[in-house]
Amino acid sequence: MKSIGKTHDDYSIAWVCALPLEATAATAMLDRRHLPLQQPPGDDNAYELGEIAGHNIVVVLLPAGVYGITSAATIVAQLRTTFPLIRFAVLVGIGGGVPSARHDIRLGDVVVSQPAGLSGGVVQYDYGKTTNGGFHRTGIMSPPPQVLLTAVARLQAGEFKGYNSNMIEVLSNIVDNKNETTNRFLRPAEPDQLFRATYTHREGEETCISCDRSQIFPRSPRQSNLPRIHYGLIASGNQVIKDGQIRDQLAKDIGMLCFEMEAAGIMNQLPCLVIRGICDYSDSHKNKHWQGYAALTAAAYSKVLLSVVPVNQSYKNSLSRSAFWIVPFTRNPRFLGRKNMVQELQQAIVEKRGARQMAITGLGGVGKTQIALELAYALRTSNPEFSIYWIPAVNIESIEQAYTEISEHLKLQDVSQSDVKLRVKSYLSSPNASPWLLIIDNADDIEMWQSYSSPSSGLKSFLPHSEHGFILFTTRNQQLATLLVGPEVISVDEMDDQMAANLLLASLTEKHVHRDQISTELLRQLSGLPLAIVQAASYINETKISLESYLSLLVEQEDVLLELLSQDFEDDWRYDRLQNPVAATWLISFRQIQRSNSLAADYLSFMACVHPRNIPRSLLPPATSIIQQQKALGLLKAYSFITGEDYDRVIHLHRLVHLASRNWLKTKEEQFTFWTNHAVNRLGEIFPSSAHENRTLWREYIPHAQFIFQRQELNLDNQDQYRFMQNVAECLYRDGQYHEAGVLFQKLLRAKRTRLSEDHHDVLDSKMWMALTLQDQGRWKEAEKLFVQIMETRKTVLGSEHPDTLTSIANLALIFRNQGRWIEAELLDIQLMEISNMVLRPEHFNTLVSVASLASTIRNQGRWKEAEQLEMQVMEIRKVVLGLEHPDTLTSMANLASTFLKQGRWTEAEQLFVQVMETRKRVQGPEHPDTLSSMMNLASTLQNQRRWPEAEQLFVQVVETNKTVLGPEHPITLGSMTSLASNSRSQRRWKEAEQLFVQVMETRKKVLGPEHPDTLTSMESLSHTLEDLGRHPEALLMLETCVRLRKQRLGPSHPHTIMAATALEAWQTGKAPKNLSTLNGADSNVYISSGISCVSPAPVSEDAHPQLSKRNIFSGLGRLLSSKKKTA
Repeated sequence: MKSIGKTHDDYSIAWVCALPLEATAATAMLDRRHLPLQQPPGDDNAYELGEIAGHNIVVVLLPAGVYGITSAATIVAQLRTTFPLIRFAVLVGIGGGVPSARHDIRLGDVVVSQPAGLSGGVVQYDYGKTTNGGFHRTGIMSPPPQVLLTAVARLQAGEFKGYNSNMIEVLSNIVDNKNETTNRFLRPAEPDQLFRATYTHREGEETCISCDRSQIFPRSPRQSNLPRIHYGLIASGNQVIKDGQIRDQLAKDIGMLCFEMEAAGIMNQLPCLVIRGICDYSDSHKNKHWQGYAALTAAAYSKVLLSVVPVNQSYKNSLSRSAFWIVPFTRNPRFLGRKNMVQELQQAIVEKRGARQMAITGLGGVGKTQIALELAYALRTSNPEFSIYWIPAVNIESIEQAYTEISEHLKLQDVSQSDVKLRVKSYLSSPNASPWLLIIDNADDIEMWQSYSSPSSGLKSFLPHSEHGFILFTTRNQQLATLLVGPEVISVDEMDDQMAANLLLASLTEKHVHRDQISTELLRQLSGLPLAIVQAASYINETKISLESYLSLLVEQEDVLLELLSQDFEDDWRYDRLQNPVAATWLISFRQIQRSNSLAADYLSFMACVHPRNIPRSLLPPATSIIQQQKALGLLKAYSFITGEDYDRVIHLHRLVHLASRNWLKTKEEQFTFWTNHAVNRLGEIFPSSAHENRTLWREYIPHAQFIFQRQELNLDNQDQYRFMQNVAECLYRDGQYHEAGVLFQKLLRAKRTRLSEDHHDVLDSKMWMALTLQDQGRWKEAEKLFVQIMETRKTVLGSEHPDTLTSIANLALIFRNQGRWIEAELLDIQLMEISNMVLRPEHFNTLVSVASLASTIRNQGRWKEAEQLEMQVMEIRKVVLGLEHPDTLTSMANLASTFLKQGRWTEAEQLFVQVMETRKRVQGPEHPDTLSSMMNLASTLQNQRRWPEAEQLFVQVVETNKTVLGPEHPITLGSMTSLASNSRSQRRWKEAEQLFVQVMETRKKVLGPEHPDTLTSMESLSHTLEDLGRHPEALLMLETCVRLRKQRLGPSHPHTIMAATALEAWQTGKAPKNLSTLNGADSNVYISSGISCVSPAPVSEDAHPQLSKRNIFSGLGRLLSSKKKTA
C-alpha cells in the first residue's frame, strides 16, 4: 500500500539499482510505498519511494541501456541534489562471481563488499597508469559507512539469531506470491555448472546444452539450495568480464569475489555498501537465466541488513536546527575525478589538523570552483553539523552581497552595511558559531585583498579565524594564494586522458561515444581543460555534429578556431555575470596582469606572437634587470599561464591561453601589429647565421620564426626582414628540412619579384636556393630548368668566370650526375675545375667543390683510382682548412670511403664510415640526411663483409627514418629500401627481397623514369632474385632488357654494363650458379652525402688568383697541403 506523501528531506537511505530487474526486486522488498515527489529541473532519475523497518528509502534506477561507472556517478550526483539528507546508499543487484578454492561461490549466492587492508571494499580494476613496470592501479575507494559495517558485523557474528530464517522468509514471500512478475525471480531449473577457465562457450549457442561436459569443473554438492553470503573485495570497472582466464588472472592480482560495473562511480561520492547476487561466473558461458534469482537474493539480504540498522530520527532535526547552507549552485552531476583532492580537503576540515585555511589554484577553467562545490556537498553529507557559506569574489559588490546574506542567515541584530563584514567575522570567530566552512571563490584580484579603500581595511582583514572553522579560497593567482594562506596551496592541473574522456562522455547527450583516436585527439586539442570540454560538448549537443566534424573545426585556421572557442553556452555551475567561453575566460586575468606588472603583460603579448612551446628565455625582450624579468615571469606562472623547464631556460605558454591572448591582442589591431613586428625584429636581432657551429642555437629559434612566417599578418616590407627570412630558410636547408626551406625561399622569391628585375642578383640567389631545395627533394627536372636559367643569366650579366656563375655550373653538373648523365656532368665538372683553378686559390671552397664533384662523376663511371686520388687530396685539405667536424670535411671522408668500398677495401671503408657516422650523429643529429647516408654506407660495408644481421639492423632503421623524414618515394628512401632488399637476398630470404625490389623498381620507374641508372639497377637486382626463386624465364627476360638499356645509357664499357652482360651470358649458356649475386650500382650502395651539392649561392668573398691559371690542379693541391702540414 502507499502511505501519505513525505518531503525530500524525509529520506536518508538510497537503494541504487542498475537494471530494471534489480529495481523490481528492490521495490518488492519495501514494507510500504510512498507517493512520488516532484523532481527539480535537471534530475532525470527514476525513483520509487518507500520504507523498510522504519527507514525511508529512495530506490533509484539507472537509465535504460546506460551502465557503468560514469553513469552511476551522474545518477548519484542528481540523487543527492534532490534528496539532500541522504546519509548512505546500498548498491544492490547482480554480479559475476569469481569462484576459487578458498571461496566456494555458487550461482544465487550473495557477495557483500567488505574493507580489507588499504581497500575500502571495492577496487576499480581498470583505472590506473601504465609505466615501464606495467599497469599500476591508482586511487582508493572510500569504505562503507560505519553504521552499515556494524550491521554487517552483527549478521556475520550470528548475533541476530533469526537472520537465516528472516532471509528465507523474505525469499519465500516473493516465491509464494506467484504471478507473472515473481516468476522471473524463481530459482532456475537448469543446473549450476562451472566450466574450466580455458574452455570457451560454443559460439552462437544461448545455453550450455551443447558444451563439453568433460570440461565442467568438479565441485562438491551442497546439502541445501539456499544462498550463502560471502564477504570480501568487489571489482568494479567499465567493461563486462566474459573470459575465465582474465577473471582468474585479475582474481590472482586483486583477490576479489565478484565483478560489477557501477560501484567505483559511487563509493567516493556517497557512503555505500555493495551487495551483489551471483548470476554467472564472469566467463564466456554467461547467460541471463540466473539474473532474476540473483537479483532477488541480493535484495533479500539487503532488506534483512537494513532491518538491523538503527533508525536515526534526530538526523534531520539536528541538521535543520544548527547548520546553515548558503551555496549558489546545485550539485554538479558531471563532477568526475579529483576525488582524492576532495577527500584531502574534507579530511583537513574535519580533523582540525594544521592550518585552518587552504587555497586551490590553477588555470582559469581548470575546475577549481567545481572542486569546491563538490567539497561543500560532500561535507554536508558526511558532517551535517557544519554550516557552509559561499562568497563569490568576482568583484566588490558580490562580496558585499554575500556578507550581507550570511548576516541575515545568522540573524545578527543591528547590522549596517558599513560593518556587516566585521560583524560576520566576529560571529564566525566566536565559540557560539557551529562548525563552519567558508568558501571564497574566484579570489583573483590581489588589489582587493591588499588595499580595499585603505591598507588597514583590505578584505584579508575581514576573514574570520576559529578552531572550528575553515576557509577555502579558489584563485587563478598563486601569488595571491600564498599571500592569503602561506604554503597551504593545492595546485590543480588539467585533466588526465581518462578523466577528460569521462567528462566528455558525461557532458554529451549522445552517450554512445567510444574512446578512439578521434576523441583522444579532440581532448588533446582542448588540452584536457574542463571548461573547454564542457563548451565543446555544449556546441556538439546543440548543433548535432559529430566529434570528427568538431575536431576538423578545431584544427582549422586560427580565426575559425577562435570563433569556435568564443561561442557562449549555458552552464548552471558558473556565475551568470561571467563570460563562459574559453576564449573570454582569461580576459579578466589579462587585465589584472596589465595593472600589476606591465613587463609581464608585455611578455604575454610577445609570446602570443611566437610558438607557444619551447620559448627560449633568451628570445624574450630584455628587461631592465634580471630581477624584474623574474618577477614578470613569476606572475605569469602564478596565473598558470606559463611553465618553466631547465630552470626557466625554456618556457611553455599554455596552448589555449596562447590562442586567447592572440585574440585579446586582435581586439586592438594596432597592438597586434606592433607585437607581431616586435617579435620579428627581436628574432631577426638574435638569430644566428646558418654556420654549422650555430646549429643548436638556431634549432631553438626556428619554430618561432616559422610560426611567424606562417601568419598572414606578416609583411616583408624591409631588408632586415628579407635577410631574417633568408637566414631561417638557409638554416632549415642545412638541417635537411628541404620542403620547409623551399616554402620560405618561394615566399622570398615572390616578394623580390614584385620590385626587382629577373636578372637582379637577389632574384637569382632566391632562384638558386629554390633549385637546391628542389634538387634535394629529388625533383631534378624542375631543378635543372631553374639551374639552366640561372647559369645563362649569370654568364650574360656577370661573365663566365664570376664565382656565382661557377656555382651555377657546379649545381647543374650535380643535377646531370643525379640523373645518370655522366658525360654531360663530367664535361661541366672539368670546365668548372679548370676555371676555379685559374681564378681562385686551391683551398678556396668552390675549387675544392669542383674537384670533389669531378671525383664523384669519375667514381660513378667506375674509374676508382682516379676518383681516389682526387678525393684523398680534397679530404686532407679540408681537414687542415675547415677542421675534422666540418660537414664538408665529413663529406670528403665519406666520398673516399665509398671509393674504398667500390674497390673491395672493406676495413679501410668501415673505419672511415664509422668515424663519419658518429661525428654526424653528434654534430648534425641522428635524423639528418647526411647522418642517414653515413649509416647506409656503413651498413653496405658490413653487408659486403657478410655481416648481414648487423647490416640489417642499420638498414631497417634508416629505411623507416627516411620514410618519415623524406617520404616513401624519395630517391634516398628507395636506395635504402634497395639495400635492405639486397641484404635479405644475401640471407636467402628471397620472397622478402622480391617484394622490396618490385616496390622500388616500380616507384623508380614512376619517379625517375624507366631508363634511369637506378631503375636499371633495381631491374638487375630483381632479375637475380627471380633466378634465386627458380623463375628462370622471367629473370632472363628482365636481365636482357637491363643489359640493352645500360648499353644505350651508360655505354658498353661501363662496369655496371659489363657485369650485367657477363651474368646474362652465363645464364644463356647455363654456366651461372643459381646464387650469383650482384652488388653493383645503387644496390651496393654508397650514399654520397648531399653535402657535395650544397653549393652556396652567396657571393664568393675571396680574391681571384690569375697566377694559378696554368698550374696543374693536382700539383697545386699537393703543394698547398704540404705547406699547411709544415706550418701546423
